[in-house]
Amino acid sequence: MTNINAAIVPNLWFDREAEQAAQHYIAAFGGNGRIVNTIDSHPDSPSPQDVPVVVEFELSGQRFVGINGGPQFTFNEAVSLEVRVTGQDELDRLWAALVEGGEELPCGWLKDKYGLAWQLTPTEYYDLLGKGDPEADARLMSAVLSTHGKFDIAALQAAYKGA
Repeated sequence: MTNINAAIVPNLWFDREAEQAAQHYIAAFGGNGRIVNTIDSHPDSPSPQDVPVVVEFELSGQRFVGINGGPQFTFNEAVSLEVRVTGQDELDRLWAALVEGGEELPCGWLKDKYGLAWQLTPTEYYDLLGKGDPEADARLMSAVLSTHGKFDIAALQAAYKGA
């Protein structure tokens, strides 16, 4: 069997706002990112001509490609980006930056102003799961499923403990 040593780079289709989305995401991640490259649209391309057709960027070391391809495709919740954050302060800050102009969704999910779905999941959640206590796991999952919008880490921990 051959090992494949390939990077997976999510490509995100925008109508025409890939560059402003990349800048927004970099700011939301506290500047922990950069635009790597932009490529102008070819004159014969059906893509919008007044914006770059490709915007390659990084967030927290993960490479992405934003494509300004026009309005024919839009995001939906079938694909989301999960960000594992540590601590309520980090969760609150990133949530506020990403949800601005978008909407809160159930179970710690949000949709940003570009329509991209994000899951902001505290590492504390994963620290609790799988410790061999099915009743505690069930209480935690009930708390997760009843949350609309951003998680409250202390509430998740209390639910897990049965408090």
